[in-house]
Amino acid sequence: MSLHLRDTLSRAIVPVIPLEPGRVRMYACGPTVYRFAHVGNLRTFLIADLIRRVLLYHGLEVLHVQNITDVGHLRDDSADRGEDRMLIAAGLEGRTSAEIADGYEAAFHADAALLNLLPAHVFPRATEHIPEMVALAERLEDLGHAYATPEGNVYYAVATFPGYGMLSGNSLDELRAGHRGDVEPGKRDAADFALWKAAGPGRALAWDTPRWGRGFPGWHLECSAMAMKHLGPRFDIHTGGEDNVFPHHEDEIAQSAPIVGGPPATIWVHGAHLLMRGRKMAKSAGNFQRITELVDADLDPLAFRYLCLGARYARKLDYSETSLASAAAGLQSLRDAVRRLGPPPPHGPWAAPEPIRAGAAPARPIGLAPGPSGHGASGQGHARATISDRAGTPAAPLSPAGGRLHAAFVQAIDRDLDMPAALRITRQAATATDLAADERRWIVLDHDAVLGLDLDRVWADGFPAPGGSATTDGVDEASGRGLPDRAAPLMTERARARAARDFARADALRDELRTLGVEPIDRADGTADWRPVQAPTARSERSRKRSSNR
Repeated sequence: MSLHLRDTLSRAIVPVIPLEPGRVRMYACGPTVYRFAHVGNLRTFLIADLIRRVLLYHGLEVLHVQNITDVGHLRDDSADRGEDRMLIAAGLEGRTSAEIADGYEAAFHADAALLNLLPAHVFPRATEHIPEMVALAERLEDLGHAYATPEGNVYYAVATFPGYGMLSGNSLDELRAGHRGDVEPGKRDAADFALWKAAGPGRALAWDTPRWGRGFPGWHLECSAMAMKHLGPRFDIHTGGEDNVFPHHEDEIAQSAPIVGGPPATIWVHGAHLLMRGRKMAKSAGNFQRITELVDADLDPLAFRYLCLGARYARKLDYSETSLASAAAGLQSLRDAVRRLGPPPPHGPWAAPEPIRAGAAPARPIGLAPGPSGHGASGQGHARATISDRAGTPAAPLSPAGGRLHAAFVQAIDRDLDMPAALRITRQAATATDLAADERRWIVLDHDAVLGLDLDRVWADGFPAPGGSATTDGVDEASGRGLPDRAAPLMTERARARAARDFARADALRDELRTLGVEPIDRADGTADWRPVQAPTARSERSRKRSSNR
């Protein structure tokens, strides 16, 4: 296996050499669920998805953990001051912090599914790991790396860790010189950061501790504690955005190193910002956009994935109507080229290679999900049962020319995820005149295990037709006339399910519509029509009887 990644810690491109042969353990910094994730966040989460797909393509098992921050994310992270963002959102929206967390976490999983992100195998939540965080802070205090103040705050003493600043390149003198404002009471050094904060009177989201009274964790503590619990003291890869380098990941290393004997992750991978109108995408900057807005605008959300694949993850990417339209056109042209090759045979050497299907995680995933597809495998029917080295040993009898394309693709993805080059090679394979159609189709579909563009679905009913896209607007005025009262919203919901590629839900809605005497018709342009059901099917008759007996 020859995947190489850009390591922020060593400032070099290094090979991925699993600590445990045949298995890679990876931690990805996840969302803080006090608001919706925007497409800039999703670009960062895509890095872990691509790494995981490449590792699976090489036949390696992956254990992927992504945290859910639902407490302790302070408004002023640089100074460990201010209100918890979860509580701010709860106050603004008139809901409890638990309702805020559950609602925005569910939205995050739905948004990730629209981008074909493989759901993690474990989604640990901060509020469910308070004992582990308290125990870690106590160990650091016992080792002399942390101290408690009379107010009940616990700070990490950065001067006790000689390696502080190794990830970000900061020095303690520079950090102290750059500190602004008053130093918090009891804090020995302006550069020290909070492990635990004392809770004020009546504060929600607070817990009792044996040593320091009632309080809540600092933001950085959660990732150290949860990574240790779910991945062990040392693991292979840690991902995040470039804004996580300092202070979050710098502090995470400082917290973990005294316990585990060094940086917890071997390789630290960080993605560059997504820019909109020249500025980092952020809600505070007024340039915030969700992936669902693409669906509302009749755009395939995978056009955004295609846009991200067209740039290296460590480089800033411009997001605009123009760049997105160009990506949508590029995706459509690739799909059209694949569609023209015709569907693959059901059997034989050129049968479609097995896809790495993302699926959709439930609104609140619980526990450890087995298998390559993580929490997305439940009910999908597409989880790969076996893992094989597809990069080293292609399953199809490739010709010399096809073998060269395959080797070039593997070289590109192994070269620090050079997805622009990988995408170019895939497009070249789709139109290669020196290859038979069967071989071209097989190569492209095999590449899509890494690209994640749903290229194997171009022949499916309801998939965007050549030069078009599926609609999410439901039925039009003409086709809506005469619908039973209960059927119209079901038709609209089914159109949205088809646009989101949730075909299981679309099929369930079709059955429900049939019980109302409505037979949906999926038109070639992606919209939906209907006709009256002449005779109910046996299944719909059973459903009608069940409904009438309620």
